[in-house]
Amino acid sequence: MTNPARRAYLAARLAHKKLLGVTITVSRGLNTSATLVATVGSSGSATYESDGTQHFTKNRDYLIEAASYVINGTQVEPARFDVITEVINGVPRNFEVLDANGDGSSTSTDSGITVFRVHTKEI
Repeated sequence: MTNPARRAYLAARLAHKKLLGVTITVSRGLNTSATLVATVGSSGSATYESDGTQHFTKNRDYLIEAASYVINGTQVEPARFDVITEVINGVPRNFEVLDANGDGSSTSTDSGITVFRVHTKEI
C-alpha cells in the first residue's frame, strides 16, 4: 500500500508524461527497444579553465520509467553509449547516454527507483 504523497507523485508523473511525453527508442549495440514514452529535462555541468573562464555544458535528460527501459526483451539499467533516438520536427535525432557529473549514466528521481533520469548528449 502506498501513502498519499506517493500516490500524488505517481499521478503527477502520469500527467507529466501525458502532457509533455515524447516517443523514443533506445539502442544498445544492435539491439533496439520498442518505442516508449519519456519526458525531457536538462542538466549541466560547469568547468573552469586556469585563466578563470567558465564553460557550461547543457545535457538533454530523459525521464524514463525503469520498467520501460527494456532492450532485447530484458529490463536493464541505462548504460554509457546507449543511444536514444527521438524524432524532433520530423527529423530523427540521436542522443548518446553519458556519464554526467560523476553520477553515472542515470540517476533515480525517486526513492523507489521507478524513474531514471538518463543524461545524454546529441551525436
